[in-house]
Amino acid sequence: MPNESRTLTEQRIRKERALATMRELQLKQLEGTLLPAAAVEAAWAGAVIKLRNAVLAIRSRCAAQFADPRHAEQVIRRECEHCAEANRG
Repeated sequence: MPNESRTLTEQRIRKERALATMRELQLKQLEGTLLPAAAVEAAWAGAVIKLRNAVLAIRSRCAAQFADPRHAEQVIRRECEHCAEANRG
């Protein structure tokens, strides 16, 4: 019997620790200091896509500043694509 009561006590301690952890996480959510992983992932994905599109748009915005816009656009485009591809997961 002593082993059973020790096991029961250990289980109760584990349960109380788990409940305390859950309550702390719930409190952090309510305070706004803990965000759902899916929401964070979606926000980052959107930011990365926006940045990638901005980088790829550099070529058309800058090409006219060079003597040969077509050549400049090709160079800029190649570099932008290189950056975009290098940073893909």
